[in-house]
Amino acid sequence: MIKLFLKLGSYIYHPLWQSTYAMLYYFINVNFMFTYERILAKLLAVILLTIIIPLFFLILFKPLNIIDSFDIKKVKQRRIPLLLFTLISAIIVNYIFDPVHYIIPFYFFSSVFICGLVSSAAAFLNYKISLHAVGITNFATFIIAFNLYYNINDLFVVSMALFAVGWVLSSRLSLRAHPINELLSGTLLGITSQLLLMQFWFI
Repeated sequence: MIKLFLKLGSYIYHPLWQSTYAMLYYFINVNFMFTYERILAKLLAVILLTIIIPLFFLILFKPLNIIDSFDIKKVKQRRIPLLLFTLISAIIVNYIFDPVHYIIPFYFFSSVFICGLVSSAAAFLNYKISLHAVGITNFATFIIAFNLYYNINDLFVVSMALFAVGWVLSSRLSLRAHPINELLSGTLLGITSQLLLMQFWFI
């Protein structure tokens, strides 16, 4: 039962869902700033670019023998998918969220882009960074930073985000998907990339 619970964490907080979670939280809290149509359009764009298109390519990559499985356990097989996901992040930064009207989403996805670049570079150096660790810590840092920026005390969501970090990291260890060094490097990357760009929210 415990193993099932831990495994569930890897699916609920899969890296592909993290951007949608973050943008849902953002738009729920700032819905007074945008029209309903604008919010829906942006969310649909995020879902299309960060979930549907990556899933399509992952399904395509398997019969082409670019990847063996959707877990992409082999570091060399991560290179093309990571470059694709990094390109998608660049598209979002350049065409979906501008830094004037959508400053927080712009820098959130800039952080995701940096994570993609670093993870891709590591893959070409035959080092595997835990993308689950990157995704969940990037998301949790964003939630905390958002609460600080707007001076709100959404303690339930903050607590759940911190719990999710422990849940996902424990899940990856339990499944033996990553050794501790890959989880730590992913955690460091997820947190620092978000913190480095968070300062630009206040400009």
